[in-house]
Amino acid sequence: MKIFEKRTAYYLIALLYAILFYQGYMIFLNPFFGYAGFEVNESRLTNYSFMIYSFALSILPIYLFRGVSTISAFICIFIFFLLYIPIQITFYIDYDGDDSYVAYLQFLYCFGMCLLFYADRVTFKTKIVIPSNIDFFKVLLIATILSTLYMIVKFGSSLKLVAFEDVYEQRSATSELGADVFTAYISSWLAYMFIPVCLAYGLFSKKKIYIIVGLLASIIIYMAFASKTALVFPFVIFIMYKTLKNRSLKSSFTFMGLGLIIIMTITLVLDFNSITALFWMRTIGNSGSLTLHYHYFFTDHPHTYFSHINIINFLSQSYPYPGKALGQAVGNYYWGDEMNANANFWATDGIAAVGDLGIVVSSVILFIIFIFFNRISKNYNLLFLILTLIPYIISVLNTSLFSSLFTGGALFLFLILMFNTSINNPYINENPNNNRG
Repeated sequence: MKIFEKRTAYYLIALLYAILFYQGYMIFLNPFFGYAGFEVNESRLTNYSFMIYSFALSILPIYLFRGVSTISAFICIFIFFLLYIPIQITFYIDYDGDDSYVAYLQFLYCFGMCLLFYADRVTFKTKIVIPSNIDFFKVLLIATILSTLYMIVKFGSSLKLVAFEDVYEQRSATSELGADVFTAYISSWLAYMFIPVCLAYGLFSKKKIYIIVGLLASIIIYMAFASKTALVFPFVIFIMYKTLKNRSLKSSFTFMGLGLIIIMTITLVLDFNSITALFWMRTIGNSGSLTLHYHYFFTDHPHTYFSHINIINFLSQSYPYPGKALGQAVGNYYWGDEMNANANFWATDGIAAVGDLGIVVSSVILFIIFIFFNRISKNYNLLFLILTLIPYIISVLNTSLFSSLFTGGALFLFLILMFNTSINNPYINENPNNNRG
């Protein structure tokens, strides 16, 4: 009975979120940002059976959600609220095409989301652990120090601690210094893997050296690239650690859903301002609109067949948009020469790669990745993993899976976790608390 009541609550939260997204699209996104692609297909709004179908599919995947017992389940909550529901509702409101075709696309996305929620049910008896006496977290600490020193030497006098309103000027000033492949990878791994791991491990193990190194590295990254995200990471990690360290994660779905609903309501009720625009357009609106425009673009432009992945293009030399990243090819076509329309894995590794069926293909790829992550992380504290993967969670909502794995360093982190048994790392050993709910 409790499971039924909890799932009913999840359905109600998701439905309310979808309805509010619909309202926000109609009264804010379309009137204020229709010129940027948030348009409305007026004829479809009177098709109430299609509306019911769209909202039903928006909440259907919750049937396979079993609570937060794995890292994949936690990531899926973000995908569900910030990516999946906006895509479903945006396609209903905006997609300029035959209703049956749009319904088909919505079904494919629903299948993909269901598959991702199902990942935590796949288990293997074989442990993915390689015994080792090496403390790889010390290795990561050294790597963080060396990477930070490299950034200091590389950027030298160009390092500046600028105010937020001057970030674009600083980025322009240092863009050429960070353009080479080596610096690009070092800076990316430093920001998205080394720093979060140092901070999270330092908090769990109470080793201040990791926290100090992580904080200093965050400041250097900000001074080099004016990356506000890198500067904010330490505060987010610290707040999440203090808030969640003694609590079960079983309420994550409810907490995030109700939190978003409250923000949506407040921003729509109060006068529309820059905060409303930042939240509605950049945080929850863009995912649906960009995915829709990727569909439009690749109906009459060549698919990449995964050549947008650097290593595949290196071998095949078949990328159809030379000189432009995938986001630039789409962004330049719809919004101008300065637009880089980075989009989620369904758009980049799915639609751009092989077309409509790519939605299923990219979902299967992430499903396999989730199984791999879940198995390796089984013996680790779930909150520790969440803190280290905050950048990956953000990245997977906005870029290619492969970029998130390699450039963001998530793959290397989990390979390292394979070597770190609970004996070597008692600070991050999984506790016996059951987080499902």
